[in-house]
Amino acid sequence: MNENARDFEEDDFQEAIARFNKMVEEETFSYFDVFEVEGIIDHFLEDGRIELARLAVETGQKLHPAAVSIQIYEAQVLMHEGKLEECLELLNFAEKIETGNPDLFLTKGAALNLMGDVGAAIKAYEHALKMPIDELDETLYNIGISFGQAGETHLAIKYLEKAHHNNPENEIVLYELGYYYDRDLQFENSITFYNKYLDIDPFNHSVWYNIGITYNRIGLFGKAIEAYDFALALNEEFLHAHFNKANALANNNQFQEAIDCYNEYLLLDKKNDDAYCYLAECYLNSDRFNEALVNYQKAIRLNDNNSSAWYGSGLIMWSEGKLAEAQTFFKKAINIEDDNADFWSMNARVHAEFNEIKEAVASFEMASTLDPENIDNWLSYSEMYYDLNDTDKAIKILKTATKTNKSNAYLDYRLTAYLLDKNEELEAACHFERALKIDYSKNSELFEFYPEALKIESIKKLISQYQSTKL
Repeated sequence: MNENARDFEEDDFQEAIARFNKMVEEETFSYFDVFEVEGIIDHFLEDGRIELARLAVETGQKLHPAAVSIQIYEAQVLMHEGKLEECLELLNFAEKIETGNPDLFLTKGAALNLMGDVGAAIKAYEHALKMPIDELDETLYNIGISFGQAGETHLAIKYLEKAHHNNPENEIVLYELGYYYDRDLQFENSITFYNKYLDIDPFNHSVWYNIGITYNRIGLFGKAIEAYDFALALNEEFLHAHFNKANALANNNQFQEAIDCYNEYLLLDKKNDDAYCYLAECYLNSDRFNEALVNYQKAIRLNDNNSSAWYGSGLIMWSEGKLAEAQTFFKKAINIEDDNADFWSMNARVHAEFNEIKEAVASFEMASTLDPENIDNWLSYSEMYYDLNDTDKAIKILKTATKTNKSNAYLDYRLTAYLLDKNEELEAACHFERALKIDYSKNSELFEFYPEALKIESIKKLISQYQSTKL
């Protein structure tokens, strides 16, 4: 907002807007002084009513053709209309007349930012900041938000930090710092600023909700649940807080509590197919397959394109040995979302159980291409050939997997088993030692899959050797 317009008395300001609206409605023409015009334009720009802001600019230009401030407002209107080059042309012209107006350079910085010229935008903003500015924290805040909206999160934080330094009590600045630090994955800083906000206003349910999201991101699910509880205490119909609290409970393996929370949410929003899916997952993780299937089917009835619901239904059919039904569900999931490695991997396992090796190989290959770091897929792929007594092929698959997963103990423990089965003890010992170096605590993986390894001297010697280093 123009500094002079801020000084305009509120009653006069409202009266001027009313006169302007009447003028527009009656298609007449009235006189407004420069300050009135600035206040009217500001009002419409802040409300997002760009057409009326444009009309106010045109009225001001007729009444005060030499007013540079109105030219700056015209540039702001052009910027809102997406006419950035015209906006900058007008500002460059105005700059020749008046070089000491910070609003000119602030508008220029915003336009340059929208054009993607971040370096030039910084120069324009910094030039404006060298001039006297009332409510400097608000200006720094607006600059920060401008960069944030342009995706320049680091710059957004930089200027918001300056705004905070200028006025530590500015709540909206604290809120945005919490938000942008979260976006920048600086979660501890995000939590710090949200807490500073809550020190000033502990009754803002949105801030409790946001801090809950940040706690959830860093795996502090208990604190996330507590934050969502505060949000719900302040606004019991806050749908997103119900939903996220249920997610946090599920992430914390509190499945029954999550089930209760999802059901509370679904009382308020019965049409959310994803909520039915997540509810089903909680039942699935609690081995309550029938209830899980019921909720997956509810999700499908609401949204036939919910791939997770089809996939979840397939998992239940597969766990119950109903392979044909499982395959139907997995194929439906793949038709909806063909870039999901988990879908392809489970489809491959069903083909393998049907002894449809060609189709299984195609699906395993697709899964490993989509997600080469999915260890379970590589292990299942190799197991198919091991069960077919083609251990050479199983070994080849896992050696391929180790090229992109160089530090995964599970692959080397399994390779050890396959190589021992082939009586290739020397190479097996090499892979076993490598696995022990990566993660000694997982060595039981070898013996659970291949108990005969317990009898092999080289394996026992390596276990003893590495066990002594853990004491």
